[in-house]
Amino acid sequence: MLDKSENASIFWFENSASNVVFLEYNDTLICFDSSLYPSKFEEMKDLMESKTGKKLGKIFLTHWHPDHSFGAIFSDSNIEIVMNYSTYDILSNLDKKYLKNISKQADFNFSFLNNHLNDKKLDLFEKTNHFVFDNQIVSANKIGIHTTDSTIYFIKPINLLISGDLIFSKSHPEKMISEDNIWKNFLDELAINFDIKKITPGHGKPGDISLLKEQIEYLSFSKEERKTKFKDYQLTDLVI
Repeated sequence: MLDKSENASIFWFENSASNVVFLEYNDTLICFDSSLYPSKFEEMKDLMESKTGKKLGKIFLTHWHPDHSFGAIFSDSNIEIVMNYSTYDILSNLDKKYLKNISKQADFNFSFLNNHLNDKKLDLFEKTNHFVFDNQIVSANKIGIHTTDSTIYFIKPINLLISGDLIFSKSHPEKMISEDNIWKNFLDELAINFDIKKITPGHGKPGDISLLKEQIEYLSFSKEERKTKFKDYQLTDLVI
């Protein structure tokens, strides 16, 4: 499914596969995350370039998980990839057994990850960074919570939050490294400190600030209670 809002085009999937966001500017496109498969990423990229007449210039990653990063890394397109140093370190040190298992599950050879990663033009940052495109600012903030390297992006002045897997929409989250109360407290602070108009979750349909509030409510119940309280939620089909 394709959701359009302001200058953002958001690819989301009813089976709760990972989302990909494209932002259009005067002379370029940028995107956030890239799915698991390079062919799937290339199809989205080609569609957006065809629709806008502009080339994709940068890809921003929210975290290292293959369903968010491998599409860009294994793509034949030589597009700059932006990520924090932690994401790069984790990707660079994935062991051969892990990559072999992912390759088997996905029916695609991801064995030579470092070769592909080293061939890419990379823009690495520490904890925070800011990027300016036309009249918009893309603010990156490494927060952890989901994985040690997880990063959220906030785009002003349209006030779009690209949350990565900090927020799931009508989906059961995969395991987080943080305790539920830490996760919930961070979301509470986010709701107070940011004037969020639109949210692109890591998985599921985009929405407004209500997605963040739904995630907070979800975390208010025990894991056993969630099975019945949120039985209509999707199970994310993740390869991690």
